[in-house]
Amino acid sequence: MPADTERSQAVIEDYKKRKLAGSALRRIHELIEGFERDRAVDLRLARIGVTIILVLLGLSVYYFLGGNSLTLS
Repeated sequence: MPADTERSQAVIEDYKKRKLAGSALRRIHELIEGFERDRAVDLRLARIGVTIILVLLGLSVYYFLGGNSLTLS
């Protein structure tokens, strides 16, 4: 009987290790997916920011170069 008990304990420990490894792997995948979602949001916000900056630059260039010239006498 002691051999059966040792075998049962080994099977239980192996099962626990596999469950823990599966749980850890699932958590790692969830973290990676979260990082990828955050990265996509960051990329979208960066594109919006660059667009706003370019529009502001274009408007400022138009305002300063396209306006009436002012001469001091």
